Amino acid sequence: MAACHAPLTLPELDRETPFVAPMDLPATPGLPELLTLSTGERVQTERDWLEARRPEIARTMEHYVYGTAPEPPSETRATVMEERLTEDGKAWREQVRLHLDEGISIDLLVYTPVGVERAPCFLGLNFWGNHATTHDPMVLLSESWVPSSRGGQDGKANDAQRGKRADRWDYEQAISRGWAVATLYHGDIDPDTWTTDDGIRGPRAKSERLVPGPHSWGTLRAWAWGLSRALDHLVENPRIDGDRVVVHGHSRNGKTALVAGAYDERFAGVISNHSGCGGAALSRPARGETVERIVRVLGYWFTEDFWSFADREEHLPLDQHFLLALIAPRPLLVCSAIEDEWADPLGEYQAVEAAAPAWALFGIDDFKAAGFPETGDLVGTVPAYHVREGGHSVVSEDWTLWIDWADQFAR
Repeated sequence: MAACHAPLTLPELDRETPFVAPMDLPATPGLPELLTLSTGERVQTERDWLEARRPEIARTMEHYVYGTAPEPPSETRATVMEERLTEDGKAWREQVRLHLDEGISIDLLVYTPVGVERAPCFLGLNFWGNHATTHDPMVLLSESWVPSSRGGQDGKANDAQRGKRADRWDYEQAISRGWAVATLYHGDIDPDTWTTDDGIRGPRAKSERLVPGPHSWGTLRAWAWGLSRALDHLVENPRIDGDRVVVHGHSRNGKTALVAGAYDERFAGVISNHSGCGGAALSRPARGETVERIVRVLGYWFTEDFWSFADREEHLPLDQHFLLALIAPRPLLVCSAIEDEWADPLGEYQAVEAAAPAWALFGIDDFKAAGFPETGDLVGTVPAYHVREGGHSVVSEDWTLWIDWADQFAR
């Protein structure tokens, strides 16, 4: 497949020297001002935020970081591939193929608890294909390209992948607590590569509605757009309460969850797990996965303008607290792991702290920052921050936290 761009030519990084996160640093100075309009006027009310500052920030993030997404299709046609009770009788399993523009389709897997009328739902992307999130043998193999690093054979999914990431998807706990869970493979939307030939950015980039250029959407925005198309279907699902869909994600999918929640206000809440650079972590401290490191290898995730800030983060006219604030006043939970230095736990905490004034405009002011928290502590409710022991992964403990947190506003 042809490449859209070659990776940036930048100096080689020293990957041998261990990185130590300075957790005792004060809040990062010099962040762009969240509650001041470009005219210099101060944002003081909900109306100021919703009608003036929020749209201004949304445009700025599009321009410099994620690119502009096209309008949704006039209709998302759905084909039900399967709909039946699971073998244990505790959930409905639905497999739906959503047909988008230009021949692109995405497969949505939904487990809904039996006996719960219009259940709240967690929606998130997966890395390997729906079949890898569960040992359920009835889940269809993905038909999209799967890289060999994720178990693909000649780019194709296979039975050996089944359940390989089931430990990261605690369907059983969610179902037992009255939550539905929906997931889709991000490769169905756009391949996680420099190429755009086989994904939604490829066909659309060739259309008159979106000409390739410095501000064209990157893969993160494309994946987020795909999550919104999944939400289009969930709001029509009679077993799901479309007003209580929480978008979540881990790592690059956590970045995507934030972008989806920021640009689609239908999501009732947003959970970011270890999303790091380009997600919840501030760019300016340049710790862990910096702008320089991410754009050299994964520059296709972003608009090309973001590349110019490699190793010069202090010149960014924004930072990631802007992205988090776009979710206000809806609930936001940012999660870190203390050993996940690449995702910069301190930078994630500081971004939530810097974004919290947006919620305060709405009288939501329970994020009482008192320095970086102890592991296991939950700071705030809306927005909220949590750091646990361990490293870059998803564990059952995370699902327990997510459900406990979401139950407060979605039940």
